[in-house]
Amino acid sequence: MADIVNLMELESGQAVRLDNDATAEIVSNPGDGVWLFVRYLSHPDDPAQVGVEDMVFAQVITEVLSE
Repeated sequence: MADIVNLMELESGQAVRLDNDATAEIVSNPGDGVWLFVRYLSHPDDPAQVGVEDMVFAQVITEVLSE
């Protein structure tokens, strides 16, 4: 079982892994504990998404890759 990720502690520049095995860099954290704005670093299901910014929901974040 993966560790619980506390979105309130995450900051811009940190990298995270998502449940679809994509990785993303946090662009901004609105501090609501539910959403993050990210830029995809890798996206195995759709490589065209690399570099694209998106909002991601807390439940899809599985791991913090950089502190």
